[in-house]
Amino acid sequence: MARSALTFIVVAEDGTSHEHHTRLRAGTVDELLRRAVGGRLKPIPIGIPDLYAWCDEASPSTGRRPNPVASLLIARLGGGRPPLVGPVIVTGRHGTTAISLTADQVDAVLAALTGCR
Repeated sequence: MARSALTFIVVAEDGTSHEHHTRLRAGTVDELLRRAVGGRLKPIPIGIPDLYAWCDEASPSTGRRPNPVASLLIARLGGGRPPLVGPVIVTGRHGTTAISLTADQVDAVLAALTGCR
């Protein structure tokens, strides 16, 4: 049985963003997201209930580069101005579960990113 694609956005340390569409053939969504952030998942509080933002829990202690674009994006999504380092991921959300972004959510996150660079 084919699994549906997971759509999420990664904001890399250099400020570039990448929209990913990935079919999970093995593993879990959490494993995929952990690989994308390069460590243990830590949710970043934001003010939009149907979105999740994620970073690596240990990023501040790993010497990774600051991510000012992601910090501005999180502020635009209602999450304050946390000093973020490393890549940051935005996914959809259902309850406490990370899910695929809808096309409208992708458009909204990309529009919010426009003024962050």
